[in-house]
Amino acid sequence: MKKNIPVLLICLMLSACNYPTVQLSSEEVVQTNVALILTNAPETTLLPVATLEPETPEATAEVATEVVVEPTTEVATETVSEPSATGTEVATPEPQPTATDTPEPTATATTAPTATPEPVSGDPVAQLGEPDFLEDFSAAGGWSYEDDWFLITVSGGQLHAFSKGTPYWSSWYTTYPEVKDAYFETTISRPNCNGQDRFGLVIRWDESQQFYYMGVTCDGTWGFSLYTRNNQIINILDYQSSDAFKPANEANRIGILAKGDQFEFFINGTKVGSATDDRLDDAGTFGFISMSAGTVNFKTSVDKLEYWEQ
Repeated sequence: MKKNIPVLLICLMLSACNYPTVQLSSEEVVQTNVALILTNAPETTLLPVATLEPETPEATAEVATEVVVEPTTEVATETVSEPSATGTEVATPEPQPTATDTPEPTATATTAPTATPEPVSGDPVAQLGEPDFLEDFSAAGGWSYEDDWFLITVSGGQLHAFSKGTPYWSSWYTTYPEVKDAYFETTISRPNCNGQDRFGLVIRWDESQQFYYMGVTCDGTWGFSLYTRNNQIINILDYQSSDAFKPANEANRIGILAKGDQFEFFINGTKVGSATDDRLDDAGTFGFISMSAGTVNFKTSVDKLEYWEQ
């Protein structure tokens, strides 16, 4: 298989937005977001250059932080219940635990092998051959990162992403190359998953910090959303349940087939839905988004990230 080591980007620091002057009700939550896109920081870079050893490129990260409030103000609120008519999610949060620092986890023991499942009809992976990009996290590379809300480590051939527990704080992390039309897939497991805790596959991230993502929750639902430059999350497909999911603590494959404004969505090789949207029509980077709905140190382990160009 082809294997490309990802070049990682972290966004420049954004200024934090203040709480609105209007009084929020008990059902309303302020959402904050941290954008974790790797960039060529002045101190060092992940791109090999003459001044660096070519086999050990490194990068430093700068974090962009955004406080997102209700859409009627200058910024937007992301919540997690029934979406409104505009498509933005709205929900009453669960009790808010205090976020804590997370020690680097040790490698998780591998479970005993099981029988190979029967191929799923229409599974893109069975039809596309070798991927054009494959990251299997056999080496840490430049993925490791930590701030007050988010932690990424690499060990045991997996990337481990931790949302530390601040409710509705979304963190995303993407990598080059920029791709538009492809079948994107990642294989994940979530050992301490609860309720609306959410992890997702990001595509077409651009410099204005807009992107699409297919999110999957711990209570067995999935949806397709647009994150806008105005810090608003719009559900293109509302979250819905699917029998294609395995338990959250087992490996689940989630995939997006993107061709222009047409999108198809897959869980463990089974097509579960489709959508049309033309708001992001250019190539962009791809990766992950994670959001805790209240679980302290909500963990997602990623086995691999790959795509097949279309």
